[in-house]
Amino acid sequence: MCAIAGFYSDNKSFEVLADMLAKMQTRGPDTSYTYHNFGFYAGMNRLSINDVEHGEQPFKNHDSSIMVFFNGEIYNYPQLKIDIESDGIIFKTHCDGEVLPHLFTKYGIDFLSKLDGMFGICIYDKNKRQILLARDIMGEKPLYYAKTPHSFAFSTLIAPLCWQDSTINPRAIWDFLTFGFIPEPQTIFENIQALPKGTYGVYDINRAEFFTQSFIKQTQRNFSVEFENTDDSLLRITNQIVRESIFDRLLSDVKVGAFLSGGLDSSIVVSIAKQKCATLETFNIAFADNVDPYCGFADESEFAQIIAKYIGLNHHEIRVDSKNYQDYLQDFIASIDQPYGAISGIGIKMIARFARELGIKVLLSGDGADEMFGGYTWYPKLQFNDPRYITQEKPKGWHYYAFESEKRAFLSKDMFSFGGNYFESLHYFPVSSSPIDSIQFDRNFYLPFEMMTKLDRMTMSEGVEGRACFVSPKIFAFIQQLDYQILLRHGTKWLLRESFCDILPQKIVMREKHGFNPPIDYWLHHAWRSLLLEALAPQSALNKLGILSANIEQNFMSIFDKSERRFGNIAFFLVVLNLWLEQYINFRNITR
Repeated sequence: MCAIAGFYSDNKSFEVLADMLAKMQTRGPDTSYTYHNFGFYAGMNRLSINDVEHGEQPFKNHDSSIMVFFNGEIYNYPQLKIDIESDGIIFKTHCDGEVLPHLFTKYGIDFLSKLDGMFGICIYDKNKRQILLARDIMGEKPLYYAKTPHSFAFSTLIAPLCWQDSTINPRAIWDFLTFGFIPEPQTIFENIQALPKGTYGVYDINRAEFFTQSFIKQTQRNFSVEFENTDDSLLRITNQIVRESIFDRLLSDVKVGAFLSGGLDSSIVVSIAKQKCATLETFNIAFADNVDPYCGFADESEFAQIIAKYIGLNHHEIRVDSKNYQDYLQDFIASIDQPYGAISGIGIKMIARFARELGIKVLLSGDGADEMFGGYTWYPKLQFNDPRYITQEKPKGWHYYAFESEKRAFLSKDMFSFGGNYFESLHYFPVSSSPIDSIQFDRNFYLPFEMMTKLDRMTMSEGVEGRACFVSPKIFAFIQQLDYQILLRHGTKWLLRESFCDILPQKIVMREKHGFNPPIDYWLHHAWRSLLLEALAPQSALNKLGILSANIEQNFMSIFDKSERRFGNIAFFLVVLNLWLEQYINFRNITR
């Protein structure tokens, strides 16, 4: 929906706030609003989705003691609005965010657990002189903050918080090469933190203190549903809550479209959405160079065409090759805010730009279904895992790339050692070898930090709002009650397959899982090889900052040229990191 930013400081001004908002203009290109009160400055850039003609922020309560700046969507706001209107409150707009100050006035901080939505919220309490920040339970919308002894600042993105010399966080780089993203709450800069998902934080201006607390468990209790451990009951609840979640995410006064890969998840989304939409524009990427000896096939366009024809969609296929992706690479780097290596994000960005050119400002997504409903192909194998084979080189984390020993070989010890020892990334993984703990790890780690980040950054960078339909609080609360045996009772995603098999072609229902995977290994061995060589060269940003070890070019390429598929991702992460450093960091203002 937009971007928010603000700060409390005795020696800053509107010029600082204007600069912060200017760095996030693509997220809210329609209009901007600002506010000031005794050293507190805040503002927002708006992407107008609901009540396009109105929606000026901050939203206020009845006596203007509570001011709210808001990024996101509150899908259950019609029900919440009825609750507030019963107290005699008269609403001035049809904006979903207008309920927030009144809910806070009525329920206090507990109102957050009543929200079905994606959001980054700032509440300014003028009477208590407090700044409250809050973020949705799945981490769909970002929110960052920076605190010094004399100031406190927050922003939807990281870049607006870089007021002064910023110190690169070497732990973040170490972890980035392991996962392809930087695990929260850390960021690429040591002085900037992510507010964790499902967490609120309160900054007391008078005391200059900040504390945080999670509201995830209370949200889970508020949205829990009752069911019996029978196939019929489980399928009935699944059908009900998935339909409700998709219908709720159609909330919009502008045109809505959808991503359509032709997989089960996106096919369910568009099939249900089409029941409420007279016309529905859908989009997918088709790869011209789709033969990839490293990972099989990459092109899913055939399946997208099948479902589009089956339910009568206005479908758009964007055909691309390695050159098209490379042409977008610099735009991709400019959109990620900090190093982020999911190359599939480029395709999301392409679709978002194409959709926006057609006047579409909302895109529905099937992200989250695999983590919630047990869709990854290795999930059924978890029950057979032998803890003896979960080693320091291969912990029980499946979305995992550079091993610790590999990083020690090609990263500089001067930057990445602490107390004489290298950093390590294995502490993120669960100690337990329980199958459901491994799935829960994906939900808490991979889903928000990789999937939700990709959807948000790539769509919003093009002035489009991406909405994940399988991560609603109701779905989350339901899934948390299912143990491993129930979740995988009849195979991967059996609850989704059987709940919606009557509205989908059999060829779609029975498809094996296939991710949205550009043939990155093939490209880096061929058309993109020069990008990798540039990243490893002595004059690269990586080498200028002392990130890489000596003789890196020869050593890395000798491994890369004879390595398995996994190493292509590591190579791309180095390319991304190098380009990000070149594009965003003024070397004179960065310290190590």
